[in-house]
Parts: sequence; structure tokens; C-alpha cells
Amino acid sequence: MNSTAKNIKRNPVISSNDFRLDYTYNDKTNAYYKLHIEAESFDRANLICMIEGASLMIPTSDYDVSQVHEMFKKYPDLKNFAWIGDDGNNHMSAEEQPIINLDDNDSTDDSRFSRTGFLTDCDVITRDGEIKTFRCYKQLPFVCKISAQAVNFDNRCMVYGTGYQYFANVGSCYKIPRVAYSWNQAYQECRSEGAHLAVINSETERQALKNLINVEPSIPDAHTTYFFYVGIRAQKTTDGARPVFKTIFNQTLDKAGFNTWADNEPNNALNNEYCGTIFKRDAKYNDVDCSNVYAFICENEVKTN
Repeated sequence: MNSTAKNIKRNPVISSNDFRLDYTYNDKTNAYYKLHIEAESFDRANLICMIEGASLMIPTSDYDVSQVHEMFKKYPDLKNFAWIGDDGNNHMSAEEQPIINLDDNDSTDDSRFSRTGFLTDCDVITRDGEIKTFRCYKQLPFVCKISAQAVNFDNRCMVYGTGYQYFANVGSCYKIPRVAYSWNQAYQECRSEGAHLAVINSETERQALKNLINVEPSIPDAHTTYFFYVGIRAQKTTDGARPVFKTIFNQTLDKAGFNTWADNEPNNALNNEYCGTIFKRDAKYNDVDCSNVYAFICENEVKTN
């Protein structure tokens, strides 16, 4: 793989515009926040925050609580609890307790842990700023936070994120985030870092992506491990016509510079395949259901002197 080492710098002074597009800056805490409104288990919420360069928020001041309260106000129909990081204290459960408790955990200080040592109850914050606990496997919104001093800017690839690799023969940086998303989620994730879903513009670039996806570890929660979302999509058809795929820049595949599909693709299986992936074996295009979660490739073109 023809790539150079990442050049990461830390930004000691950050303004309100100097991080991902989907985070909100609070000048009182000098930190960035995001309320994820999608419901996830605690473990997956923790993973997503890490993918974004942040962590589950641990409230350390009233300003943290006020920030969450303001974010909750934008979503009056959202559940009243959101995952946060473990503050190390014991809190009351937010879940209604049965009249007869058949849980074999006792009420001692370590009752939040199973006999195998894993957390069974994780911290949540309410709309009103109270901290309670919920069973960790439940699906809830969650709050990510990162201090301004901890923000990473990749000076070589010009993105707010880590893990990008520069390919000099193509002039682009690429990254495969360690999470599986639907096409829409993948599109937004790349965009929020200052990149975009990868678009293949040449045979050389196809080969570069083939090299990349065949050396990166598989994403464990992907629907399958041999598809990777890229930046092509088609409008749904209602008249039986064959879908026409275009890039996220509204170019035809011919105009973009690469239009090679895998054998017998696109096939629009079940009349519901309108998003583009590439196969791991050859990095050629394949159509899939946009709602399935797969690994995906972010790209940012890099200007050279």
C-alpha cells in the first residue's frame, strides 16, 4: 500500500467552528457536545463516540448538565434518558422496579456488576439533569463530549479525525471507520469529519481502494464483511426502469471516470437496491439495500503544491 504516515497536530486554541459539523461548542466548558438521537446500547454508544473522536460525556459541572438540557429541548418527543459515561458513583435506577425483585444481584456497592465482572447497569442523564442508571443493553440516545484541547486535526488530510491514510498516486486520503452504518449514516459521518464517501475516479483509484480494504480488519457489526459503502446512489424507480446511479457530486459514473460493476451487477434485488458498495475481492461496484449496515470508506482529496 502506497501511503505516508499520518501527520496529526493538536489544536491548543479552538474556536466554535473548529471541529466536526455535527457537534455544538460551549464556550463555558471549552468543549464540544453531540446528542445522538438514535437509540443504541451502552456499548455501541461508547463505540460511536470513540469513532467520532470523543467519549460518552461524564458531567463535571452544571454547565455540562445545562448543555444536555438545551439539546434535549430540541427533541420534545425523544426519550427522557440518554447514556453518559460512568462517573464512579452509585445512582438510583431509572427503571421501574418490580414488586418482587427476582434479580440475584444484591444491593451492595458492586451490584451494578454481573458475576463475570461486566457492568449490568450504566449511567444515564435525564432531561432534568439527574443521573440515574439503566440496564446497559437497553436502547437509548446518548451524549458525546470532547474538550477543545483534545481535538485532533489531521494536517495532511485536512480532516477532523484520525485514521486517514494518504495515497500519493491518487492524491486522496482514505479512512474506513471502525463501525458499520447505513448509507445515509455513512454519508453523514464522512461529511461531519470534513470528508465524503469515497468516489472512484479512475482504475488507479479502484486499485488503491482494493489494497486498502484488503488490509484493514473486518468491521464486526457489518451486515456482511465483503461490502463497503461508497459515494454512489440511484433514485428509486416506479416504472420498472433500470436505476441510474450517480455519484454524490451528481456525476454519471462515466463522467466520474469509473463505471465498472461486478459480474451480474447492478441487479436491484427485491427492487430495493439503490445504494452503491464495492466488493472486497475486486473493488468493483455492487448495488445494495441502503438500510443495511456495512463498512464504508471516507475520502478527502488533498491539494498538492
